[in-house]
Amino acid sequence: MSYRVGPRRPGDPAVLVASAEKAIAELGWRPGYTKLEDIIATARQWHHRRPRVS
Repeated sequence: MSYRVGPRRPGDPAVLVASAEKAIAELGWRPGYTKLEDIIATARQWHHRRPRVS
């Protein structure tokens, strides 16, 4: 898959930060994956198993 990096678009946030700390503390929830590489790989697998429906 190819991609290109371009300039930020109007409305794009300057920084994105993700943390499960609040969900862990308040809900007792634990993420199944903690490494970014694993999260991306499993998300991609999920999407490949489910073809788009228009």
